[in-house]
Amino acid sequence: MAVKIIYALACALECVFVPLFLKYSWPEKCWTSFKLKMVCSALFITTGVCSIIWAGNGMTQYAKWMIIGLVLGMLGDLFLHLITDKMVVFGLGLFSFLVGHIFFIKGFGDALENYFPQAKVFDWRAILGVILVFALLVVYAVKAKMEFGIALVPVIMYAFTILFMFATALQLCTRLFLEGYANDVGTICTVGLGALLFVASDLTLALILFSNKEKRMKENRPIKIFNIVTYFAGQILLGTSILYLVA
Repeated sequence: MAVKIIYALACALECVFVPLFLKYSWPEKCWTSFKLKMVCSALFITTGVCSIIWAGNGMTQYAKWMIIGLVLGMLGDLFLHLITDKMVVFGLGLFSFLVGHIFFIKGFGDALENYFPQAKVFDWRAILGVILVFALLVVYAVKAKMEFGIALVPVIMYAFTILFMFATALQLCTRLFLEGYANDVGTICTVGLGALLFVASDLTLALILFSNKEKRMKENRPIKIFNIVTYFAGQILLGTSILYLVA
């Protein structure tokens, strides 16, 4: 019972601290917003740890990969919100999230192979889907005249990684649903929706970081809110997915 209360409290506090973070991080980030963001990050890790205890399966391979991914997400939050204009810090934040997505892929892949031994993580349909979506994003970026500068190559690598993370999550959820597994709805609501929200968050972050600079501060406030809300909601859902998957 205690762990359920802590889990619920962590989710409730996230709903309090995320709006506070949004308030203090606009129009410029500050040390107060930095501390608030770290609290928000600690809370989504708390939901993951509580989910491990709540599930009662111990530290499974899936749980381990998800927790590592969440911790790397917190590390990425730290780097990206540091008050500095140094590109190396942005690079460290991007790298932390990229490696975190690799661990998420590992978790989803292990679960997929555990439930469906004949399944392949690097399925040709998943790879084709990632390439097609990436091509559409490139077309949009060119038409929108987005400016990536020296971040172009890292952003391309990151985009492929997070799109494949979503493709793996989608493949897992689809197979569980089609086979009628008992926890398919819980998995879809946590893994599927969590991965989708993470992708949506990163797409809006790209708009904030690489769109026309003159319009950024005036027009992107709603996008900023959407970016942050979807990000933290996605992380909480991915942490909660430990309740439904054993691998």
